[in-house]
Amino acid sequence: MRKTLSGITLAVALATSGYALADQATLTALQNAGVTLNADQQAAVLAAEGEAAIAAAIKALVAANPEAAATIVGAAVAANPSMAVAIASAAASAAPDQAAAITAAAQQAAPEGQADAIASAVTTAATAAKQSLATNNGTNSVNNSAVPGTGSGGGGDGASGN
Repeated sequence: MRKTLSGITLAVALATSGYALADQATLTALQNAGVTLNADQQAAVLAAEGEAAIAAAIKALVAANPEAAATIVGAAVAANPSMAVAIASAAASAAPDQAAAITAAAQQAAPEGQADAIASAVTTAATAAKQSLATNNGTNSVNNSAVPGTGSGGGGDGASGN
């Protein structure tokens, strides 16, 4: 019984420290690549656990610094090669104009065999992001026709002369 409990405790401790080491590895890779991070960005990278959270942290970094997208993605993929597709896709959704550089950086840092999946995911994410931007540009108007006093439909200012 004690051996089982000790084994479970050790397994949990190792699993927990593995996440911390992976997050530290990502932060170290970014810093070694010359990516400048503020304290909040460092904390976000360190706090990220798992593929979705790490991809989201990288997306936020790329959104804040799109001209460094390739450097950020290359470092993040090098530190997390099994997450190459998710990282590249998230980065492309944050900086669709950097899609070619993101693809090249991710493909260079990723293990062999992921190039096509990376290219496809980046293209899909960048296209969706560009379409979203195009859809939102010029259509962010407020329909205030029912607001009293606006004078555009809705019966004027709501006061009756009778």
